[in-house]
Amino acid sequence: MLIKTLLLAVLSFTLLEIPATGVPANPASIPLGSVLDAERLHLGVDTSGGATIYDGDRLETQEDGILLVRLGKSQMDLQPSTTVEVHRAPRGYVATLFRGTVIASSPEGQTFELLANGARIRPVSTQETVAQVTWVNSNELRLTSKLGSIQVLYEGHIKTIDAGSSVRMEIQTEASDPPGPTPQRSHKGVKYFLIVAAPVGTAIGIWRALESPSCPQP
Repeated sequence: MLIKTLLLAVLSFTLLEIPATGVPANPASIPLGSVLDAERLHLGVDTSGGATIYDGDRLETQEDGILLVRLGKSQMDLQPSTTVEVHRAPRGYVATLFRGTVIASSPEGQTFELLANGARIRPVSTQETVAQVTWVNSNELRLTSKLGSIQVLYEGHIKTIDAGSSVRMEIQTEASDPPGPTPQRSHKGVKYFLIVAAPVGTAIGIWRALESPSCPQP
């Protein structure tokens, strides 16, 4: 009887161990990157050099804070008063920008995607790329391609920004139905303004207007 009880106990332990060893590690528990440099910020991880960053972490800098992180083989630089949330992506990362300014960079063979105000900003190719995105408000972004070309995808339209160019992107919503008891229908449009360096200060000239109507809402 004692031998039978021992055999059952060993068998039960073995059966419990089999699925446990066969389950892969939770992707969220696999490090996404690490902190390279940090100063005066708020985030859910240690801010010292080499600290680990995981998928879904939210990173935030104060008014005089900075944060430089490595995400896979790529990097991202958070300027003062910036908040982002980072996630894993094939050959790179995805970062949602809630406020502030980020400088995203990726080496050859890697990529990144920045999400802000419904727009998606990403490199045109897998060549080395450096882009700066500033969240001005819920209807305006400032975009600069420092190295390589980037694409802006919004409401089904794609705009390419060449290396060395800066643009101001404005999202506009206009009512298409006259006021009345029935709900108004709205159309979203986006306009891009080329930011041109001038001898004195910075001049902003209209570059291109891109209307991108959204599907009317009943």
